[in-house]
Amino acid sequence: MRRPRVADTAAPVVALAALLAACGPAPSDPVLDRVRLVTDSPAARSAVQAMLQAYGGFPDWDRRQNVEYRYTLTFYGGQPAPLRVSRQLQRLGLGDEVQVYIEDLETPFPQVARLDGELFSLTEGGLPVGDLSQMEFRQTYARIVRWNFLTPWNLIDLVSRLESRGVRTPQPSGPVPPGPCDVVRLRFERTTDGGGTDDWHDIYISRLSRLIEQVHSYRAQHNDYRLSVWSDHRNFGGIRVATRRATYASDAGGAVGRLEAVAEYADVRFDAPFDPAIFHGPEPAGER
Repeated sequence: MRRPRVADTAAPVVALAALLAACGPAPSDPVLDRVRLVTDSPAARSAVQAMLQAYGGFPDWDRRQNVEYRYTLTFYGGQPAPLRVSRQLQRLGLGDEVQVYIEDLETPFPQVARLDGELFSLTEGGLPVGDLSQMEFRQTYARIVRWNFLTPWNLIDLVSRLESRGVRTPQPSGPVPPGPCDVVRLRFERTTDGGGTDDWHDIYISRLSRLIEQVHSYRAQHNDYRLSVWSDHRNFGGIRVATRRATYASDAGGAVGRLEAVAEYADVRFDAPFDPAIFHGPEPAGER
């Protein structure tokens, strides 16, 4: 077949360009627009886009209404053997409203925490808990639970600011050394579930898998560093979840220190068939 000459192709190309110009600008991509809004550079933008795609793609995630899973938290506190193990059923609403349900498992008097927007209730063995300090702790815990599970999707919330920190290779935390990662630093315009305005989280995105290898965090209030190492990524109906997240003490350089805790997610189900009313606490007797 004859290869077209420049003269053969020039007219159609010019005509196509004119047609596209007449049709106006191409429609914008709302996800890409959001990524552009919260990132500081093409490097950060490219890393975040690739990461979201590796986890299943934002359009697929955005269609999900809720999630439920079994959650196991093993607390080591720097000791070689676990000091405490807690198991819970956790359910989250995935809309704009903060909705969290946490039920203790394998305990004779389970606590059930419910958070729906600003409304919070806590029961133990079916009875309301009146201890204000315990309620405040469990309400904060519920918000952290939600924020942790929603990562990485919450990285493009409008209060987020993501700046490129270059390419780094994390220190190994196990037998398999990690490869080079694109690092983006997450800060906030105002206080969110993820921390205060002076806090930051360095997200290490693998250049090989485009999944998160680890999150190096700084909490300004306590001048404290933590390192969360993500592993065992699994696919649940098209959405990938890091089902094991080990948290270590750390320092400003991201060193792997003593093991503090291991969080594990199992039996993850998106769009689970539970009644959204579970996020509402029991009404006080006087309001019935």
